[in-house]
Parts: sequence; C-alpha cells; structure tokens
Amino acid sequence: MSLQPASTSQTATTSQDACYISLLGLAEYFRTSQPPNIKRCIQCLQALFTFNPPSKVEARTHLQMGQILMTYTHNIDKAREHLEKAWKLSESLLNFDDVKFDTASMLAELYKQIDQVPLAKAMLRKAIELSQNNVYWHCKLLLQLSQLHANDKEYTLASELLAVGAESADESSATYLKVLFLLSRAMILMIERKTNDVLALLNSAGAIIDNSIANPHQKEYLKVFFLVLQVCYYLALGQVKTVKPSLKQLQMSIQTIMAPNWPADEEKPLAKYRTISYKFDSWVTVFKCPTILKKRKRSGQTLKSLQLEVTKTFKKPLKINVWGFVP
Repeated sequence: MSLQPASTSQTATTSQDACYISLLGLAEYFRTSQPPNIKRCIQCLQALFTFNPPSKVEARTHLQMGQILMTYTHNIDKAREHLEKAWKLSESLLNFDDVKFDTASMLAELYKQIDQVPLAKAMLRKAIELSQNNVYWHCKLLLQLSQLHANDKEYTLASELLAVGAESADESSATYLKVLFLLSRAMILMIERKTNDVLALLNSAGAIIDNSIANPHQKEYLKVFFLVLQVCYYLALGQVKTVKPSLKQLQMSIQTIMAPNWPADEEKPLAKYRTISYKFDSWVTVFKCPTILKKRKRSGQTLKSLQLEVTKTFKKPLKINVWGFVP
C-alpha cells in the first residue's frame, strides 16, 4: 500500500504528461523546421524514454523514431530496432490500431528494403490476422502483402489475397475499396494471361464505377485504373481498333486529374476518407507481357502508333492516391 497522498500522485502524473507533450511538440518543431533539424528531433524523442512512459506512449515513440530514421537517415539497423520494439509493445494492446498496424506496415517495408522478404510477408500476415475488425488497415495490409507476392511472381497467392480483400470490402460496404481490389486482381490475372477471368472482373468493376461511386474524385481515380487495364486487355487480344476509344477516354481522365482545378490530396475531406497510397506501375509489366508483344508484331504500324500514344500518356509511372471510405 502506497503512503504517498493521492493528490501528490495525481500531480506527478499530470507533470509527467506535460513532459511527454512538451517533448513531442518540440520534436515535431525540429522535424518541420526549414531545414529540418533531425538530430534535435531524435534527441527529444530519445529523452522521452527516460521518464519510463506508459506502454502506449512508449510504443508510439518507438514508431516515430523508426519513421524518422527511415525517412531522414540511412541508419536502417536503428530504425529496425525501434520498429521491432514498437511492434512488440503494441501487438497485444487493445484500441491501438493505428500505431499497431502502421508499425507492421513500416516494418514490412523495412524488411523488404534489406532483402528479407520472408520476414516482411510473415509480419503482414500476422497484422492481417489481427486487423480483421478494422476495414481500413485490413485492406491496406492485404494490398501490401499481395504486392510483395506479385513482386516475387507468386501470382496465385497475390490473386487469392486480392479476392479476400474484395470480399472484406464488400462486407464492410466499402464500395470504393471493393473496386480497387477487383481491378488489382484483374491486373494480376492479366499478367497470368487468364483473359476470360479478366473480362468478368473488368465488367463487374466497370458497372460499379458507373453506378455506385458517387464521389467524383473517387470515380475518376478508379476510372483511370480501369481504363489502363482495359487498354492492356484489348492489346492482349490484338483488338487494335477496339482499344482506341478506351485510350481516348484514358487520356481525357488523366487530363482531368492533372488539371490545376483538381483538388490536392490535402484538400479532400479527411474526416470521411483516408488515403491508401498504391502505385500502379504493374501495368508496364502487363503491357510488355509476351502475348501483347506478339500481337504488336503482327499488327504492324497501327499498333506501333498506338504504343506511341500510350507512351505519351504515361511519361512516368502512374501514382494515384486511393481514397477508401471508412464507415
């Protein structure tokens, strides 16, 4: 039994909380300075550990340290140390999803960077298992894991994960995310040359885009992804004449999202939407697959001209911020 008066204990706790807030605020000040003073930022975060903070504060701080070290330094070993500590602390904590799954996602990315992909896959599978009640993180982690399998040409596993994602999004009435998973799966199946399955997925996704996506920004982003795949699909079948209307629509959609009056990501309603960054660079793999290369050769100048149009449309890999509705 403690002999310390309750009021003294409460005062000490309040004072300690004030120290946490002050150090975190100071660390953020140094991080956002111009130029950023990362050394001072790290020192502030490191000082916070001397107060023996609660588990949630400690886990969040380790995550912040890992993020900063990965973003601003080349000290991968130290970043790994902090992220692994953050995961160990947060894995079993309830109501701590953002820190828990952000840590898992970043740690998997770190493992990938140091060529320890099996560790990255194991980490994501564990996080996916724990995130089933959080549609946002569940979908994001499924996408991340499917990308790792696709990178390793494990297309069947990637396709299975994307099918799970589509089902999870549908159960949560996250229509936008459902379409994203359908289109991503179509892309994987196209690489595998399963054109019949691709057509079914494209038809399903296209109908949802036309009829069930009310937000104009969401609709346009999905439309671009859909049209990229449709162009590649028609090329795979050698249907050069059929592809031209889709290519024109694609060019118009890209012009729309690149226009000066198109709102920047930070201007969108973050209260209702969260961002899932997803880089659609696998279309290049689709476009260069052996089947399409043969079709190009047979079709001659017409397809060569079309190829130039596609090249002009995509001067660099297409990166789109995907907006998933969070119920």
